[in-house]
Amino acid sequence: MSRVLCIVGLVLFTASAWSYIPNYSMILSHAADQHGKGSYLIEQDVIYRQQSEAYTVKETWVVAKDGSMRVVLEGKGPLRGLVQGAIIFTSTNKYFVDANGARTQRLGIDWWEPLFHFRSSQFLRTRLAALGIVPADVTPQLRLSRVGGGIGWLISSGPPREAQPALWIEQDQFVIRKLRSSNQNLLRANDYAKFEEGLWYPKQKIYNFGSFGVEIQTTRVKWLGNAMPATTKFTSGSLEPSKDALRLPDIEGLREFYSRFR
Repeated sequence: MSRVLCIVGLVLFTASAWSYIPNYSMILSHAADQHGKGSYLIEQDVIYRQQSEAYTVKETWVVAKDGSMRVVLEGKGPLRGLVQGAIIFTSTNKYFVDANGARTQRLGIDWWEPLFHFRSSQFLRTRLAALGIVPADVTPQLRLSRVGGGIGWLISSGPPREAQPALWIEQDQFVIRKLRSSNQNLLRANDYAKFEEGLWYPKQKIYNFGSFGVEIQTTRVKWLGNAMPATTKFTSGSLEPSKDALRLPDIEGLREFYSRFR
């Protein structure tokens, strides 16, 4: 009899876990709480595989407390000496130098990196509207869904339909696990770990866009303190053509990735 009661209790507990969906604002607020404080240095390898060859670019990011970002690129293996450059990102624009000189470009719907660093629920609300996932004048639709081997909240703008723009936030840790944009580009974030000062960050990200796929492996995360990083400049004038000019090899999938997502 006790065994039967235990089984019934387990079934009821599982059902209740699946049935409970918290308030939309609460989900966004808890997600914002997972991104630490102050500034961080993050090193990661961007890996693009083409047939039997793997092309790797080392990225060194400095993410400032105000959301500004700077990334430095360096080729590894077959790309050593063929990839270089730095890109600066603000809330709306990216700045870089190439063969045509200093460039400024407006950030588009494929600029997803801030989704792993935002500390305000309002930022995510605004970003989901810009991505077409939950437009500003639409009531968000929340439902439970399987994602990454677990359970998450699927956030969208309407009833379920195939290829619908959506965001998946893990139920237990409130971290972003999957995103599908209105142009059908897809991001998966896996194997989260907790780093200094409460930053939860994925050790693996997978981007799928068109016929291409790129894997990103996180190799190092370091907290830089509460102040703005003193040795890193986040203004376009800090880019030096002699060492910061952007250079990428003529590998279609890799160039497409950097054009869309960086």
